[in-house]
Amino acid sequence: MSEEQSKPLAAFLALLPIGLLLIIECFAESLQTAEKLIPHLAFGVLIAQLLCLVAFIKGEICPGQRGRLIKANVCFALYWFVWLGMNLASPHHYVMTDIVSLCGLSAVYAVWKQPKDESARRGFLLMASLVSGLGVIAYLMIFFGNPTPNFVQYNPLAQAVMGVLLANLCLSVSRNRLQGFIALLPLLMILLLALNALAVLIFIIYQGVSAVSFDGVFAYGIYFLLHLVMAGILLLHSVNKWKLSYNSLLILFFMAASLAVWAMFI
Repeated sequence: MSEEQSKPLAAFLALLPIGLLLIIECFAESLQTAEKLIPHLAFGVLIAQLLCLVAFIKGEICPGQRGRLIKANVCFALYWFVWLGMNLASPHHYVMTDIVSLCGLSAVYAVWKQPKDESARRGFLLMASLVSGLGVIAYLMIFFGNPTPNFVQYNPLAQAVMGVLLANLCLSVSRNRLQGFIALLPLLMILLLALNALAVLIFIIYQGVSAVSFDGVFAYGIYFLLHLVMAGILLLHSVNKWKLSYNSLLILFFMAASLAVWAMFI
């Protein structure tokens, strides 16, 4: 495949996860009855942006890899523009969603416009990390301000799994050679899956098992089954030292993002 032919394909592969994310978000939003527009997966996108910023700041990457990773990161802007536009057009405008979206967009802009000078670039990207961190704090404020029954829907741990996968997809599309960093991501995902499963189990006990309906039992069954399938795939690849392909990452990403939808039926 020539360089010119690969550019449209690379752009499509970078945009595909964001497109899937927006489809899942729109479907989840169609099931909502709440007035406020709160993205179900924004925390995960911010985590992905922060991990990419770690790669930019700490990773020893050549200009070609850096350029490809910048282009992959620019795709995050589509997610934030859609959410910002939806919220501004909504009759029930929610300022916190604006803040989270603007933090995400600011981080995208900083990555896109990062200086070529190494020392100036480092400070610029550290500032972008701080802005992304502010977005994370703003989302956590939204999360803790939500009613307790919505815990599983907006659970940051589940979103963090999706965020790590999204960052891994960006690194895969940009053909990055940060093998040590990439090798740590599956282990981080397994840890987050275990923590999320534990957090949801504690939530079930806190709510009371008797309070769970038949539909809720089925939804919980699918929710935990997805955890087992994802953990099994990740462990199999880790034990055998197999590299996760783009297709494998995309399937895992879809499963992780769909956790928020299944949580709505609980």
